[in-house]
Amino acid sequence: MDKTAKAYTEFKYNRYMGKLRNLDKNAFDYVESASPHKWSRVHCPQRRFRVMTTNVAECINSYLKFARQLPMLTLAEFIRNMLQRWFHDRHRAAQSMRHQLTDASHLVMLQRVEKCGYMTVNPGDWNIFSVKRSGKQWTVDLARKTCTCNKFQMDHFPCSHALAAARYINSIQLYAILSKRDCHFFHCFCRERNLDFTSLCSDYYKRQTLIDAYSVPAMPVGHPSSWVVPSDIAERVVLNPKSKRQSGRPMEGRHASSSERTTTQSCRRCGQSGHNSRRCSNPPLINEGPSRIVPEEYRRKCSVCHQVGHNKQTCPHKESAEE
Repeated sequence: MDKTAKAYTEFKYNRYMGKLRNLDKNAFDYVESASPHKWSRVHCPQRRFRVMTTNVAECINSYLKFARQLPMLTLAEFIRNMLQRWFHDRHRAAQSMRHQLTDASHLVMLQRVEKCGYMTVNPGDWNIFSVKRSGKQWTVDLARKTCTCNKFQMDHFPCSHALAAARYINSIQLYAILSKRDCHFFHCFCRERNLDFTSLCSDYYKRQTLIDAYSVPAMPVGHPSSWVVPSDIAERVVLNPKSKRQSGRPMEGRHASSSERTTTQSCRRCGQSGHNSRRCSNPPLINEGPSRIVPEEYRRKCSVCHQVGHNKQTCPHKESAEE
Protein backbone atom coordinates (compact mmCIF):
# COMPACT_ATOMS: atom_id res chain seq x y z
CA MET A 1 0.00 0.00 0.00
CA ASP A 2 2.86 2.39 0.81
CA LYS A 3 4.54 1.73 -2.54
CA THR A 4 1.21 2.12 -4.33
CA ALA A 5 0.59 5.52 -2.79
CA LYS A 6 4.11 6.78 -3.60
CA ALA A 7 4.26 5.47 -7.18
CA TYR A 8 5.17 8.07 -9.80
CA THR A 9 3.88 6.24 -12.89
CA GLU A 10 0.68 4.46 -13.81
CA PHE A 11 2.65 1.32 -14.61
CA LYS A 12 4.05 0.99 -11.10
CA TYR A 13 0.71 1.94 -9.59
CA ASN A 14 -1.10 -0.83 -11.47
CA ARG A 15 1.65 -3.33 -10.63
CA TYR A 16 1.47 -2.67 -6.89
CA MET A 17 -2.32 -2.65 -6.97
CA GLY A 18 -2.20 -6.08 -8.64
CA LYS A 19 0.01 -7.36 -5.83
CA LEU A 20 -2.41 -5.92 -3.30
CA ARG A 21 -5.32 -7.66 -5.03
CA ASN A 22 -3.54 -11.00 -4.88
CA LEU A 23 -2.67 -10.46 -1.23
CA ASP A 24 -6.08 -9.33 0.05
CA LYS A 25 -9.13 -8.74 -2.14
CA ASN A 26 -11.01 -6.85 0.60
CA ALA A 27 -8.11 -4.44 1.10
CA PHE A 28 -7.93 -3.87 -2.65
CA ASP A 29 -11.66 -3.06 -2.84
CA TYR A 30 -11.36 -0.71 0.12
CA VAL A 31 -8.49 1.40 -1.27
CA GLU A 32 -10.03 1.35 -4.75
CA SER A 33 -13.26 2.84 -3.42
CA ALA A 34 -11.40 5.44 -1.30
CA SER A 35 -10.82 7.82 -4.24
CA PRO A 36 -7.19 7.27 -5.37
CA HIS A 37 -6.79 10.98 -6.14
CA LYS A 38 -6.83 11.60 -2.37
CA TRP A 39 -4.03 9.22 -1.42
CA SER A 40 -2.17 8.29 -4.64
CA ARG A 41 0.65 10.52 -5.84
CA VAL A 42 0.18 9.74 -9.52
CA HIS A 43 -3.57 10.49 -9.41
CA CYS A 44 -3.36 13.64 -7.30
CA PRO A 45 -4.60 16.66 -9.34
CA GLN A 46 -2.15 18.97 -7.51
CA ARG A 47 1.57 18.62 -6.90
CA ARG A 48 2.65 17.40 -3.49
CA PHE A 49 6.29 18.59 -3.66
CA ARG A 50 7.54 15.31 -2.15
CA VAL A 51 5.19 15.60 0.86
CA MET A 52 3.09 12.47 1.36
CA THR A 53 2.28 12.60 5.07
CA THR A 54 0.38 14.85 7.48
CA ASN A 55 3.24 15.03 9.97
CA VAL A 56 3.13 18.85 10.03
CA ALA A 57 -0.44 18.88 11.33
CA GLU A 58 0.20 15.91 13.60
CA CYS A 59 3.17 17.72 15.13
CA ILE A 60 0.92 20.61 16.16
CA ASN A 61 -1.72 18.21 17.50
CA SER A 62 0.90 16.42 19.57
CA TYR A 63 2.16 19.73 20.98
CA LEU A 64 -1.41 20.73 21.95
CA LYS A 65 -2.16 17.40 23.61
CA PHE A 66 -2.30 18.88 27.11
CA ALA A 67 -3.22 22.43 26.12
CA ARG A 68 -6.54 21.27 24.65
CA GLN A 69 -7.83 20.83 28.19
CA LEU A 70 -7.43 24.56 28.92
CA PRO A 71 -10.19 27.18 28.53
CA MET A 72 -10.75 28.62 25.09
CA LEU A 73 -9.01 31.98 25.64
CA THR A 74 -6.08 30.33 27.37
CA LEU A 75 -5.79 27.82 24.54
CA ALA A 76 -5.80 30.60 21.94
CA GLU A 77 -3.06 32.46 23.82
CA PHE A 78 -1.05 29.24 24.13
CA ILE A 79 -1.25 28.71 20.36
CA ARG A 80 -0.25 32.31 19.69
CA ASN A 81 2.79 32.02 21.96
CA MET A 82 3.72 28.75 20.29
CA LEU A 83 3.53 30.25 16.79
CA GLN A 84 5.43 33.35 17.88
CA ARG A 85 8.29 31.20 19.17
CA TRP A 86 8.22 28.83 16.19
CA PHE A 87 8.28 31.62 13.61
CA HIS A 88 11.25 33.25 15.33
CA ASP A 89 13.24 30.02 15.67
CA ARG A 90 12.56 28.85 12.12
CA HIS A 91 13.33 32.23 10.62
CA ARG A 92 16.66 32.27 12.41
CA ALA A 93 17.39 28.68 11.37
CA ALA A 94 16.58 29.48 7.73
CA GLN A 95 18.93 32.46 7.76
CA SER A 96 21.76 30.30 9.11
CA MET A 97 21.56 27.84 6.19
CA ARG A 98 24.63 28.00 3.97
CA HIS A 99 23.25 26.66 0.68
CA GLN A 100 20.78 27.99 -1.85
CA LEU A 101 18.49 25.06 -1.07
CA THR A 102 17.16 24.20 2.34
CA ASP A 103 19.15 21.70 4.37
CA ALA A 104 16.66 18.89 3.76
CA SER A 105 16.53 19.55 0.01
CA HIS A 106 20.30 19.88 -0.18
CA LEU A 107 20.71 16.46 1.45
CA VAL A 108 18.35 14.87 -1.09
CA MET A 109 20.25 16.60 -3.89
CA LEU A 110 23.56 15.14 -2.67
CA GLN A 111 22.07 11.65 -2.47
CA ARG A 112 20.80 11.87 -6.04
CA VAL A 113 24.03 13.35 -7.36
CA GLU A 114 25.86 10.36 -5.91
CA LYS A 115 23.79 8.05 -8.12
CA CYS A 116 24.86 9.90 -11.28
CA GLY A 117 28.23 8.18 -11.34
CA TYR A 118 26.57 4.88 -12.28
CA MET A 119 24.64 6.31 -15.26
CA THR A 120 25.51 6.71 -18.93
CA VAL A 121 24.32 9.84 -20.73
CA ASN A 122 23.83 10.09 -24.49
CA PRO A 123 22.78 13.51 -25.86
CA GLY A 124 20.04 13.44 -28.47
CA ASP A 125 19.53 17.18 -28.81
CA TRP A 126 20.56 20.39 -27.11
CA ASN A 127 17.88 19.74 -24.50
CA ILE A 128 17.03 16.03 -24.72
CA PHE A 129 19.25 13.31 -23.26
CA SER A 130 19.06 9.56 -22.95
CA VAL A 131 20.16 8.25 -19.55
CA LYS A 132 20.88 4.54 -19.04
CA ARG A 133 21.61 2.43 -15.99
CA SER A 134 21.43 -1.34 -15.36
CA GLY A 135 19.62 -2.02 -18.62
CA LYS A 136 16.98 0.68 -18.03
CA GLN A 137 16.62 3.87 -20.02
CA TRP A 138 15.03 7.26 -19.35
CA THR A 139 14.57 10.35 -21.51
CA VAL A 140 15.30 13.74 -19.93
CA ASP A 141 14.24 17.11 -21.35
CA LEU A 142 16.05 19.86 -19.47
CA ALA A 143 14.21 22.63 -21.32
CA ARG A 144 10.77 21.40 -20.23
CA LYS A 145 12.13 19.93 -16.97
CA THR A 146 10.62 16.51 -17.59
CA CYS A 147 11.77 12.92 -17.32
CA THR A 148 10.07 9.67 -18.21
CA CYS A 149 10.31 8.57 -14.55
CA ASN A 150 7.84 11.43 -13.76
CA LYS A 151 9.76 12.51 -10.66
CA PHE A 152 11.14 15.67 -12.28
CA GLN A 153 7.80 17.11 -13.39
CA MET A 154 5.71 15.89 -10.46
CA ASP A 155 7.97 17.01 -7.61
CA HIS A 156 9.47 20.03 -9.44
CA PHE A 157 12.77 18.69 -8.14
CA PRO A 158 15.43 17.14 -10.42
CA CYS A 159 15.65 13.37 -10.35
CA SER A 160 18.97 11.53 -10.56
CA HIS A 161 18.56 11.15 -14.34
CA ALA A 162 18.14 14.91 -14.84
CA LEU A 163 21.14 15.56 -12.62
CA ALA A 164 23.18 13.12 -14.69
CA ALA A 165 22.25 15.04 -17.84
CA ALA A 166 23.10 18.37 -16.19
CA ARG A 167 26.43 17.00 -15.02
CA TYR A 168 27.15 15.89 -18.59
CA ILE A 169 26.71 19.50 -19.72
CA ASN A 170 29.02 20.66 -16.94
CA SER A 171 31.65 18.17 -18.10
CA ILE A 172 31.44 19.61 -21.62
CA GLN A 173 31.91 23.07 -20.16
CA LEU A 174 34.97 21.91 -18.23
CA TYR A 175 36.35 20.22 -21.36
CA ALA A 176 35.91 23.41 -23.38
CA ILE A 177 37.71 25.46 -20.74
CA LEU A 178 40.63 23.07 -20.22
CA SER A 179 41.17 22.32 -23.90
CA LYS A 180 40.55 25.98 -24.90
CA ARG A 181 38.50 24.84 -27.86
CA ASP A 182 35.33 26.26 -29.31
CA CYS A 183 32.85 23.57 -28.36
CA HIS A 184 29.83 24.21 -30.57
CA PHE A 185 27.55 22.02 -28.50
CA PHE A 186 28.47 23.82 -25.29
CA HIS A 187 28.06 27.34 -26.66
CA CYS A 188 24.75 26.55 -28.34
CA PHE A 189 23.32 25.03 -25.19
CA CYS A 190 24.85 27.17 -22.46
CA ARG A 191 25.03 30.59 -24.06
CA GLU A 192 22.20 32.09 -21.98
CA ARG A 193 21.52 29.29 -19.54
CA ASN A 194 22.63 28.44 -16.02
CA LEU A 195 23.35 24.76 -15.50
CA ASP A 196 23.57 24.99 -11.75
CA PHE A 197 21.66 22.13 -10.14
CA THR A 198 19.62 24.55 -8.02
CA SER A 199 18.27 26.20 -11.17
CA LEU A 200 16.42 22.96 -11.94
CA CYS A 201 14.58 23.09 -8.61
CA SER A 202 11.37 24.89 -7.85
CA ASP A 203 11.51 27.98 -5.66
CA TYR A 204 9.66 26.09 -2.93
CA TYR A 205 12.84 24.11 -2.16
CA LYS A 206 15.09 27.16 -1.87
CA ARG A 207 16.39 28.82 1.24
CA GLN A 208 15.05 32.27 0.38
CA THR A 209 11.50 30.95 0.10
CA LEU A 210 11.80 29.47 3.59
CA ILE A 211 13.06 32.79 4.90
CA ASP A 212 10.15 34.64 3.30
CA ALA A 213 7.66 32.13 4.75
CA TYR A 214 8.71 33.03 8.32
CA SER A 215 9.57 36.67 7.70
CA VAL A 216 6.24 37.94 9.10
CA PRO A 217 6.31 37.27 12.87
CA ALA A 218 3.36 36.42 15.08
CA MET A 219 2.99 39.64 17.05
CA PRO A 220 2.08 39.70 20.77
CA VAL A 221 -1.39 40.95 21.68
CA GLY A 222 -0.77 42.28 25.18
CA HIS A 223 -2.95 41.93 28.26
CA PRO A 224 -6.73 41.56 27.68
CA SER A 225 -7.38 44.69 29.77
CA SER A 226 -5.64 46.79 27.10
CA TRP A 227 -7.69 45.43 24.21
CA VAL A 228 -10.03 47.73 22.30
CA VAL A 229 -13.11 45.62 21.55
CA PRO A 230 -15.92 47.13 19.42
CA SER A 231 -19.31 47.25 21.09
CA ASP A 232 -21.02 45.06 18.47
CA ILE A 233 -18.40 42.35 19.10
CA ALA A 234 -18.59 42.63 22.89
CA GLU A 235 -22.40 42.19 22.83
CA ARG A 236 -22.30 38.94 20.90
CA VAL A 237 -23.07 35.75 22.76
CA VAL A 238 -21.20 32.71 21.45
CA LEU A 239 -22.63 29.37 22.55
CA ASN A 240 -20.91 26.03 22.58
CA PRO A 241 -21.14 24.05 19.34
CA LYS A 242 -23.78 21.35 19.15
CA SER A 243 -21.69 18.22 19.08
CA LYS A 244 -21.90 14.81 20.68
CA ARG A 245 -18.87 13.40 22.39
CA GLN A 246 -17.77 10.05 21.06
CA SER A 247 -17.84 7.07 23.35
CA GLY A 248 -14.64 5.88 24.91
CA ARG A 249 -11.55 7.64 26.11
CA PRO A 250 -10.11 10.13 23.59
CA MET A 251 -6.76 9.22 22.11
CA GLU A 252 -3.92 11.44 23.30
CA GLY A 253 -1.18 10.13 21.03
CA ARG A 254 -1.17 9.56 17.29
CA HIS A 255 -0.60 6.68 14.92
CA ALA A 256 2.86 6.64 13.39
CA SER A 257 3.00 6.67 9.59
CA SER A 258 4.68 3.94 7.60
CA SER A 259 7.65 6.17 6.72
CA GLU A 260 8.53 6.92 10.36
CA ARG A 261 11.15 4.98 12.21
CA THR A 262 10.05 3.38 15.47
CA THR A 263 12.61 3.04 18.24
CA THR A 264 12.61 0.20 20.75
CA GLN A 265 13.78 0.80 24.29
CA SER A 266 16.61 -1.46 25.39
CA CYS A 267 18.14 -2.07 28.81
CA ARG A 268 21.82 -1.28 29.22
CA ARG A 269 22.07 -3.69 32.14
CA CYS A 270 20.89 -6.94 30.60
CA GLY A 271 20.71 -5.98 26.90
CA GLN A 272 17.06 -6.96 26.44
CA SER A 273 14.38 -4.72 24.94
CA GLY A 274 11.09 -3.58 26.43
CA HIS A 275 12.38 -1.98 29.65
CA ASN A 276 15.19 0.18 31.03
CA SER A 277 17.87 -0.36 33.64
CA ARG A 278 15.75 1.09 36.48
CA ARG A 279 13.04 -1.55 36.03
CA CYS A 280 15.36 -4.40 35.13
CA SER A 281 15.04 -7.59 37.19
CA ASN A 282 17.42 -9.65 35.05
CA PRO A 283 21.05 -10.38 35.94
CA PRO A 284 23.63 -8.09 34.31
CA LEU A 285 25.64 -9.24 31.34
CA ILE A 286 29.30 -9.28 32.37
CA ASN A 287 30.59 -11.51 29.60
CA GLU A 288 29.14 -10.85 26.14
CA GLY A 289 30.34 -14.16 24.71
CA PRO A 290 28.13 -16.94 23.41
CA SER A 291 27.62 -18.45 26.86
CA ARG A 292 26.92 -15.14 28.66
CA ILE A 293 27.93 -16.50 32.06
CA VAL A 294 27.26 -14.14 34.95
CA PRO A 295 29.27 -14.59 38.16
CA GLU A 296 27.24 -15.37 41.25
CA GLU A 297 28.37 -12.29 43.16
CA TYR A 298 27.02 -9.99 40.40
CA ARG A 299 23.54 -11.48 40.26
CA ARG A 300 20.69 -9.69 41.99
CA LYS A 301 19.57 -11.36 45.23
CA CYS A 302 16.43 -11.21 47.31
CA SER A 303 16.67 -8.91 50.32
CA VAL A 304 14.56 -11.32 52.42
CA CYS A 305 16.09 -14.75 51.86
CA HIS A 306 19.26 -13.62 50.03
CA GLN A 307 18.69 -16.11 47.23
CA VAL A 308 19.19 -15.56 43.50
CA GLY A 309 16.36 -15.63 40.97
CA HIS A 310 13.69 -13.41 42.54
CA ASN A 311 13.17 -10.26 44.60
CA LYS A 312 11.37 -9.46 47.84
CA GLN A 313 8.03 -8.95 46.09
CA THR A 314 7.98 -12.51 44.70
CA CYS A 315 9.91 -14.16 47.52
CA PRO A 316 8.34 -17.52 48.61
CA HIS A 317 9.74 -17.07 52.13
CA LYS A 318 8.30 -13.59 52.61
CA GLU A 319 5.45 -14.66 54.91
CA SER A 320 7.65 -16.78 57.14
CA ALA A 321 10.19 -13.98 57.46
CA GLU A 322 7.50 -11.50 58.52
CA GLU A 323 6.20 -13.90 61.17
